[in-house]
Amino acid sequence: MALRYTIIEDEPPARSRLKRLVAELDPGAVCLGEAGDGVAGLDLLRNVRPDLLFLDIEFPPEGAFGLLRRARELGLDLPPIAFVTAFDQHALEAFRWAACDYLLKPLERERLADTLARAQPKAEQPDLGVLLQALEATRRKETPERFTVLVKGRILVLAWSQVSHLRTENRLLFVHTPDGRFVLDRSLDELEGQLAPRFFRTHRSAMVAVEAIRELIPDPGGTGELRLQDGSRVPVSRDRMPDLRARLGGA
Repeated sequence: MALRYTIIEDEPPARSRLKRLVAELDPGAVCLGEAGDGVAGLDLLRNVRPDLLFLDIEFPPEGAFGLLRRARELGLDLPPIAFVTAFDQHALEAFRWAACDYLLKPLERERLADTLARAQPKAEQPDLGVLLQALEATRRKETPERFTVLVKGRILVLAWSQVSHLRTENRLLFVHTPDGRFVLDRSLDELEGQLAPRFFRTHRSAMVAVEAIRELIPDPGGTGELRLQDGSRVPVSRDRMPDLRARLGGA
């Protein structure tokens, strides 16, 4: 089945280049329409059902944030979204948390090819609440409170307030919640700075939510173990122990 897509982008040359690149990479793809502002974009999304939406971030009158907020108010079903943006790397992290694709301007053929390869008809619809939070987080340069994980082909929305700890096992990073543990496509090294001070890195393979800590049990050798509110046990390395004691009030 041919890929059907739409474009919301306020710069005509950018729209033309995107359509040309898509045609070169996927000759069977069909553009169902394009819009240069949020008003026309909303009308477009009311009337067509594409498999993929290429969405700019900043356009009149309120950009992607305003368009998505209005779409949610109207109860529109949106397709998977590929943001087209010139935002910096920190902003792109917010979109990664929302499990949506993004393309940096100027567009690169190889990156666009990856996007088209992942776009499938009847793919999982985005969670507009998570997308709106991701866009708001780009303004504040913060990590969004909610994030998504892929579970058996479906996108599950989680909140950091649900996570008791993160643990690396067999080269996979798991987030642990009351509903179970889920694989997260990140590394502890990149998350350590983003999630501080709410989370504390206790070990090269573990990080915990400070509010989830119930008890610290030091070992004679200088290492230790944390027992969390949910009964989980997390190791504490020797080099992390002094900072952890200070964080817990000098115990």
